[in-house]
Amino acid sequence: MPIDLKIIKYYLWEQFILKYRIRRAKKNPEYENAVKSIDQRPSFASFTGSYDISTCSFTIFDLETTGFFPEIGDEIISIGAVKVKNLEVQHGETFYRVIKPIKKVSRMTKQLTGLEDEDLNKGVFLPAAIDAFWEYSQDTILVAHPASFDINFIQQVSKTWGLPYPTPPYIDSHSLAGSLFELDKNYLDDLIKRYGILLRERHHALNDAVMTAEIFIELLKEDQIKSAMSLNDIESLTHVKATI
Repeated sequence: MPIDLKIIKYYLWEQFILKYRIRRAKKNPEYENAVKSIDQRPSFASFTGSYDISTCSFTIFDLETTGFFPEIGDEIISIGAVKVKNLEVQHGETFYRVIKPIKKVSRMTKQLTGLEDEDLNKGVFLPAAIDAFWEYSQDTILVAHPASFDINFIQQVSKTWGLPYPTPPYIDSHSLAGSLFELDKNYLDDLIKRYGILLRERHHALNDAVMTAEIFIELLKEDQIKSAMSLNDIESLTHVKATI
C-alpha cells in the first residue's frame, strides 16, 4: 500500500482501533509488571570515549516489523539478539522472542519473515518482550544495522504503549560500514558477500542479528579502526550514544 494511503487510513480510523486494543491489552497484569520492571532497572552503563573497544560487551540485535513507520501503527513482531564479548560472537547467549501483534499481519510480511499466524498467536506480550530485551542487553553497547531504525522503532512503540524506556549507548553498524566504504553499498546483504559471512535465512530476527554480529567484528578488524580501537575513534566515524 502506498505510504500516503497508509497515513490517511491510519488517521481516519486505524489509530482509534489501535488505541482501543492497546487500552484493553494494558489490563493484562503483565503490563504493569513490565512497566515496574523497566522503571526499576538500573540505567545502562556509561561508556567513556577512552574505553578500549575490544574490552566492551555488545548486544547485536535485529527487529522484524510489520512496516517502517511505528508512528502510524507498524508493530514489532520479533526481536533477536546475540552477545559479542572479546570480539567473539557468543552463540550460547542468544535472545529471541516472537511477539503477538495487536493488528492483523499482512500476507507479504508473513512471507518475508516466515512467521505464520500460528507463530504470531503464540507470541509473547509486547511489553514483556521489550522488558526482557532490556534486561538481556543491560551493561552492553547495542549494535544494529541500522541502529537509527531499530532504536527509534523501539522508542516509538514504547511511547505508543506508555512504556518507560532507557537510553542505551549504541553503535550503528551501517553508518560504521559507510564511513569505511563510502562508495559502496553497505546493506546487510552487501556486507555478507564482502566478508564471506555464512548466509542464514534472512528476515529472521535472530539469524540477522548473528550475521550482523559477524559483520560488526569484521568491521572492527579493518585497519582504520583496529589501529586505535577506542570508543572515541568509533564515535568519530559514527554515533555511539543514542539521543532518545
